[in-house]
Amino acid sequence: MKKRVYSIIKSTRRFCFVTSLLTLAACQQRITNDDVASNVNEQDLTKLTQIASDTFSNPLFRNGADPWMHYYQGNYYLTTTTWASELVMRKSPTIEGLASASAHNIWTADDSSRCCNFWAFEFFPFETEDGMRWYVIYTAGVEGNGYHEQKNHILESEGSDPMGPYQYKGTPMKGHWNIDGSYFKHNDELFFLWSEWHGKDQVNLISKMTNPWTLQGQRTVITKPEYEWEISGLRVNEGPEIIKHDGRTFIVHSASFCNTEDYKLGVVELTGEDPLVAESWTKYDEPFFTKGNGVFGPGHHGFFTSPDGSEEWLVYHGNSSPTDGCSGTRAARAQPFSWHSEGVKKGLPDFGKPMADKQQLPVPSGEQGPLFANVQGVRYHIINKDSQACLTTNKVGEVSVGKCDNHESQWIIDPANDGFYRLVNASHGSFLTEDNCLSDDGNQISSDAWISSTCQRFSIDASHHGWFRFTNEQSIANLQVTGCSTKTGSTVVTGENRIESCTDWRIEPVSNLAIVNAYSGKVITVDDCKIEENVNLSQQSYTDIDCQKWQARPTNNGYYRFLSLKNEKLCLAIETGDQVKVKGNLVLGSCASEMSEWRIEFLNNGTVRLVGRRAGAITLEYKKLIDNGANAYQQVWKDTIDQHFYLRIAN
Repeated sequence: MKKRVYSIIKSTRRFCFVTSLLTLAACQQRITNDDVASNVNEQDLTKLTQIASDTFSNPLFRNGADPWMHYYQGNYYLTTTTWASELVMRKSPTIEGLASASAHNIWTADDSSRCCNFWAFEFFPFETEDGMRWYVIYTAGVEGNGYHEQKNHILESEGSDPMGPYQYKGTPMKGHWNIDGSYFKHNDELFFLWSEWHGKDQVNLISKMTNPWTLQGQRTVITKPEYEWEISGLRVNEGPEIIKHDGRTFIVHSASFCNTEDYKLGVVELTGEDPLVAESWTKYDEPFFTKGNGVFGPGHHGFFTSPDGSEEWLVYHGNSSPTDGCSGTRAARAQPFSWHSEGVKKGLPDFGKPMADKQQLPVPSGEQGPLFANVQGVRYHIINKDSQACLTTNKVGEVSVGKCDNHESQWIIDPANDGFYRLVNASHGSFLTEDNCLSDDGNQISSDAWISSTCQRFSIDASHHGWFRFTNEQSIANLQVTGCSTKTGSTVVTGENRIESCTDWRIEPVSNLAIVNAYSGKVITVDDCKIEENVNLSQQSYTDIDCQKWQARPTNNGYYRFLSLKNEKLCLAIETGDQVKVKGNLVLGSCASEMSEWRIEFLNNGTVRLVGRRAGAITLEYKKLIDNGANAYQQVWKDTIDQHFYLRIAN
């Protein structure tokens, strides 16, 4: 057995920390030809542990209409139309993994005027005075009114995590039917693009914005159906999306009726100075992306870049049959595209033809690493039972147990498909790695660049009380301190399970938390935001108030109290006393009682369950699970969706 599967990236790890796509490219260049030549066998061994293959095929995701995708800090994020009252996002470190990734509900209906028929989600990162925020645009309709009152609506994330939590900000246009919203930044000004009906024509429009949810001033039609290829079925222009290249700006839009096989993409270029003037836009007289290779109606698209920033990709939906139309048969698909380099089309996008179903194509460049990433999520301390010290690493990837007072001891526990997790260091963007995971005996642990390996994924298995074991996917060896040492600074390795000993760890949230139900996307909230003892707890839509935020404080044996940020003398607790009307009811209660102690268990689908020290699991009122006001209580664990939660950062 070779001494180290990862020697090919060892020198890279010592010098490179990726903070941008440019530095990632520079980092990869440090892997010299000599390194590659001298480590051929190690590379072969690495292939044996690779999570996903070097190729994938379309479709990415069945029933995936109106897809939108970003690759951001170590993960792909994907949304598709749900047709229901839920806004669902999936994430995965590999593009292939999106097909099986768990669906995270980040928003559900809470108002009958914007409750239903959710369509066409898009999400954009903008820098604000409070830091980076994601803005989600979605189309929703009125309860009981079919599709006749669809309108664009806007959500804003609490922080930089695309998974939220999100709060509702508003609708740019209240008075009429409008769909397919998107953003356009030009000369430091923000514009909104969307589609609506003008008589017999569905057209695309633009308006300036004062903020990401408010329009300002004139509204200009910039594209309308003009050519034969835009009027198949109905006269439609919709789904306007911006793409820029070499100083030129284009809108790529969908044309013709989605219920036909001739749905397609057209292109309009900004050729004038003012985007609010219709004459500033020039439409090309032929489509740029049409049916082909057994894929029909390709359209409603978006764009994303590969993990290393070297490739541009088109994500879109298409059918596998010419008769499928605007139904759940539309599947999300992705393929790279280029730009014409010569002739009359020089500088225009070249989307080619849709890739045939099951045709293998290379995964986006850089997906397999090596890369470092500021993976998003709650930060945790991982504390060893015997040493009572924190798992930590330094800038050269050496892993030990040490003090808990700096970012090197903070980790993001990132769901990575198939019931496994990645442990990502918050300071260095490196990934906990078993150095020789093909050995049956375990080995040295380091914190290295991501190379998409099973040696870098761990299951989190309950031990006893609130203690857990971290088990490497490949070796099935357990994370532990060398020799079960209790000395600070001792190295960390993997090896055989030592029951109730140095293989036991507790997982302590460092960040302020929102407790988000996995089905509703709503958060555990103190009713009426009161601060006195015995106030009831229920779920509400996130609105960024302190009575929706919690701090975890350890007690013993891996249990925690969740202190309310509204009143840190009171905790999330089970109601006691003679006046309890609902068995196991949750209230804002005394922090002194064992009824306020909980353990956090990480489940295979990326959610957590919160289990009481003297009781069952936190549960929401199932019959009202999508509603504001659904009551929170505890009962025996049944593994139902009303008992599954996400912990999200709530600053």
